[in-house]
Amino acid sequence: MNTNISPMVSASGSSKAVAAAGNGAHKATPEDVGANILLVDDRPDKLLALEAVLAGLGQKLVRANSGKEALRRLLEQDFAVILLDVSMPGMDGFETASLIRQRPRSEHTPIIFVTSIGTTENHISRGYSLGAVDYLLTPIVPEVLRSKVSAFVELHRQTELCKRQAEQLRHLEESRHKREMADVVDRLEAETRRNLFFTLALDMLGIADFEGRLLQVNPAWKRVLGYSEEELHHLSGLDLVHPECRAAMQEKMAELKLGATISHFEGRYRHQNGSFRWLQWNATPFPAEKLIYIFARDITARKEAEEQVCELNRQLQGRVAALTDANGELEAFNYSIAHDLRTPLRSMTGFARALTEDECGALSPLGQDYARRIAHSAKFMDSLLLDLLAYSRLARAEMSPVALSLEDPVQEILSVMDKEINDAGAKVVLDGSLGQAFVHEPTVKQILSNLISNSLKFTAADRRPELRIFTTESPGFVRLWVEDNGIGIPTEHHEKVFGLFQRLHDSRTYPGTGIGLALVRKGAERMGGRAGLESQPGQGSRFWVDLPAHVTNQNGA
Repeated sequence: MNTNISPMVSASGSSKAVAAAGNGAHKATPEDVGANILLVDDRPDKLLALEAVLAGLGQKLVRANSGKEALRRLLEQDFAVILLDVSMPGMDGFETASLIRQRPRSEHTPIIFVTSIGTTENHISRGYSLGAVDYLLTPIVPEVLRSKVSAFVELHRQTELCKRQAEQLRHLEESRHKREMADVVDRLEAETRRNLFFTLALDMLGIADFEGRLLQVNPAWKRVLGYSEEELHHLSGLDLVHPECRAAMQEKMAELKLGATISHFEGRYRHQNGSFRWLQWNATPFPAEKLIYIFARDITARKEAEEQVCELNRQLQGRVAALTDANGELEAFNYSIAHDLRTPLRSMTGFARALTEDECGALSPLGQDYARRIAHSAKFMDSLLLDLLAYSRLARAEMSPVALSLEDPVQEILSVMDKEINDAGAKVVLDGSLGQAFVHEPTVKQILSNLISNSLKFTAADRRPELRIFTTESPGFVRLWVEDNGIGIPTEHHEKVFGLFQRLHDSRTYPGTGIGLALVRKGAERMGGRAGLESQPGQGSRFWVDLPAHVTNQNGA
């Protein structure tokens, strides 16, 4: 950020005007600059938890219960940082972040995603592509959250302070240019030394010739750079510039010689002790007198804070890359283990079958029971390994989406599962046209197979299974629903059921491997969508999958 900082008041300006300008500049203090923090989550308990963690920062915490409310808040005020939940009904965190970034006023506002789901590479990379500065998974460590938010609050405070001071200095510049400057050269020496603003100003004021030699400086130069006035008289401004900033400094000097009204520049300048300080300066040339009026400010603290933020982001990106690599290795390991275990398992199954079929007469009833148990366990383990292989293939497979009418895969899966549906005595209804989506067809079929199988399985013994398949539309997505009249799922388990090996019932009552719904969510995410459910115990379940909509152009293609 470049702050508009004016050069010192000219010799022709009155002392009262200079003093007034100095008083005006003094009003912009750090205490005047506040910071708002926007907390966005559809759950009041999570908002309350965030407020409890951040209350000690002493900043203004603003709540928003949805993405739309967050956008309204941003129209009303600015924020130092936004803590944004990813998973929200209606407009989710990613959609909200995208709209925030489209507004010039908030396009650079730091966004920290806070979520308990979406740990896939797609979710994380999507968050960072929308300009997120961090991606925190719950449970959140309060000290870490406060530390991260405090850094952005401090950066916001420094930025707002600079803006306010820049505005005051801009007004000072406008006032200064209204004054008569015809006799600047004749009265420069006497007027400057009598000017208390020049002598007592906290910022660095000076006058240089067109070669960059410093003719006159105020005491702030010694405080910031350590050189005495006498030492500076024997130096050129270019002598103090860091080698990496010298070329840019020379370009600015060339512009000043051509009469540029005001030139702004940030660069590193050598301190007397050999270190370098960041200075932000403005200059106004007077070609007739071949003099340049200089106004400079030490911004080293701000630059160090910005570098710390950049370093934190670099470390975060490194950790994301490491986690991504580790996740890939785990998926490969999972695939290899699941694949290799099936070979001895097939031998186990064959020997168990041989015992029950060929050696049945030689076994006691207890031995026959043991052999049947071995065969049953081997069959279950084979199903488990097959599901693990399917999950690994889904995580690693290349997705080539195509425009697809959703009625085609639904009809195909219902046909394949016809015997299972008839055996369960189930009634399946397709409600209306299902529309088109831009999807990977094998993955959609796998999702449908798992959802329909689940609905047939988890039904009450005294109730005929009834399934209803339909779609609804939302911006950019087609939501595919599979609704049943089954036993239902308590609200606290709505997220748990989508995890690997997560079961709510024992395998004897409702057989299965606990991987089916994990395949549903992984498949939806790989295609750029999401999966979830609406359910209450005894009231059935409504599973939904958001699939990218197929957008046609004006020609209908």
